[in-house]
Amino acid sequence: IIFLIIIAAVSFQIFIYFLDNQDQQDLIISTVSVINPLAASIAGFAISNRYRSSKTFGKAYFALGCGYLSAAFDEILYFIFVLLEMETFPSIIDIFFFIMYPFILIHLIICIRFFKPKITSLEFVWIILTPIVIATIYITSSYAEVEEVDLGFYFGIVYVVEPAIVLPLAILGAKVFRGGIIGTSWIILVLAIITLTVGDVWYSYLEIFNMYNLMHPVNMFWYAGYWIVVYALYKHKKSI
Repeated sequence: IIFLIIIAAVSFQIFIYFLDNQDQQDLIISTVSVINPLAASIAGFAISNRYRSSKTFGKAYFALGCGYLSAAFDEILYFIFVLLEMETFPSIIDIFFFIMYPFILIHLIICIRFFKPKITSLEFVWIILTPIVIATIYITSSYAEVEEVDLGFYFGIVYVVEPAIVLPLAILGAKVFRGGIIGTSWIILVLAIITLTVGDVWYSYLEIFNMYNLMHPVNMFWYAGYWIVVYALYKHKKSI
């Protein structure tokens, strides 16, 4: 199924390239870009509702649903700004995207703390160092290219640091649930987060150099990532 999701994302990107009408391209891409995180949000809320009496899953998946709903709002605003020919980066649009990752972080922390109240010193160091290393690499490499610090540069840092904070916790969650009844769904969720993280980091570089547009292949990481999230949540629902 994951392979089919990837094939679908690539096929959609190829299909868009063959459309001659740019307005039609923008409309289709924007519509799909809203539907994808919205579908992930609905899946999160569905699991939250199913386990609303649970102190863990009910709250955790409600937070996850809120995170992806914020991403859907981000995509809606982006499309409106494009139609109005307004500056899309940096802008208020990015705030909705920035809100997404704290909700995902809440989801991960609730789940991990319930099943693993204590983490080892090595895990703690790894969780702290991962975003620091990723952020340092991004800051040094991007500054070497642009040689200036502006609002877009700082926004780019946030685009990189937030998923870098979430990533080690997602991997820790996969380790905690490995071999359990929801182990497979967590592995898939980690894959989804990695896929979305690659897209976010790539996007931050593109925006700094004014190279991003709605036709850019970086979109494929978001097309695939959100639907892998949906599949992970489906697997979770079927496991319990």
